[in-house]
Amino acid sequence: MSRLAYLSLHPGQAEVYYCKARNKVVVAGRRWGKTQLAKVTIVRTARIPDQHIWYIAPTYPMANEIMWPELLMSIPHDWIRKIHETRMHIFLKNGTKIMCKGADDPQKLRGRGLNLVVLDEYQDMDGKIWTEVIRPSLATTAGKALFIGTPKSFNHLYREFQKGQDPELRRRGIWASWQFRTIDSPFVSPEEIEEARADTDEVTFRQEYEASFETMGGRVYHTFDRRIHVADLPFNPRLPIWVGQDFNRDPMSSVILQPQPNGEVWVVDEIVLKDASTEDAVNELERRYWRYQKNTSIFPDPAGSYSQHARGETDLDIFRSKGYYAIFYRRKHPKVIDRVNCVNRMFKAADGTVRLRVSHKCRHLIESLEQTTYKEGSREIDKRAGIEHSADALGYAIEYRFPMKDPKLIGISL
Repeated sequence: MSRLAYLSLHPGQAEVYYCKARNKVVVAGRRWGKTQLAKVTIVRTARIPDQHIWYIAPTYPMANEIMWPELLMSIPHDWIRKIHETRMHIFLKNGTKIMCKGADDPQKLRGRGLNLVVLDEYQDMDGKIWTEVIRPSLATTAGKALFIGTPKSFNHLYREFQKGQDPELRRRGIWASWQFRTIDSPFVSPEEIEEARADTDEVTFRQEYEASFETMGGRVYHTFDRRIHVADLPFNPRLPIWVGQDFNRDPMSSVILQPQPNGEVWVVDEIVLKDASTEDAVNELERRYWRYQKNTSIFPDPAGSYSQHARGETDLDIFRSKGYYAIFYRRKHPKVIDRVNCVNRMFKAADGTVRLRVSHKCRHLIESLEQTTYKEGSREIDKRAGIEHSADALGYAIEYRFPMKDPKLIGISL
């Protein structure tokens, strides 16, 4: 059998391959054929002279296991000038170079003049690989990218997928995205799907076999559901402004809330600044909402009342120096679990009442609510990813305005 015979495509794969968009995102269930699509895209592109092609997996050993043998099996011998087995490089006679790499060492991914990059299992990479490393490498050649993965909560794979759903970006040929279930593959039987359904829990099945984006287990803000709580929520200049403020420097995080006449609270905006000072945050708040300063209340992390800066002033002194005098905070930090419970209750109370919603513009807050988790086996928040700060900022405002109430005793509690 000819090596090129291994490059056939089923209808779903062909739809993706023949799409002319520059950046393509494929979210697919298990066994749909993601690796085959990646291989075909690489080998057929390699027929063009002088291409520089990278295949990137989450780790170097994964690249070796998933794609390297497939490429060696599929590329005709008479195309090849040289193979470097150890480094997983293939040099073709037409000047094209194909390299397999791992995303676990970003410094080795810095290059120039790439024509095609395939990012496989992208959900398991650091999203900065694309924004800070790979995308600049495609700029000089107008190179193309193919993102492939299985859903893993609403992380960076979801963000790139959403770009491909934007009608304007699709019309302009910049982004396109697809969502394929395992059953959409002609090579997986319905009986196999039903067997998998019986062997996995409901959330795992939807994520792994139906390519559905699902929320993470162990989530801190488990009542938050973007399908219920995220909407187009406009700022109303006639309503009060509440600002929840976290003082972490990178990022410095503020959330802008407004209590609504119907009793709900809407998060209408956010301020997230990298490597910033408290003064930077105040200046940005002032730039956006200076007209409404007299109607603005600040709900900060209580630590801001004693965090000293170079001039001997606290974080709260900096707010006051800019004219923000309505500052409300606990003299003693509330328990983290109480603050979390207040937020969860506002998103959905035990009786099903929803009193807190988030604007679709607040991307960092939505990620924070969806991806902040507890450390395994504990009720301690896992801070290693550094994504909890926007949710913390929200919590300071919500806990102060809607604190947990201690139950009243009607007898003796022992």
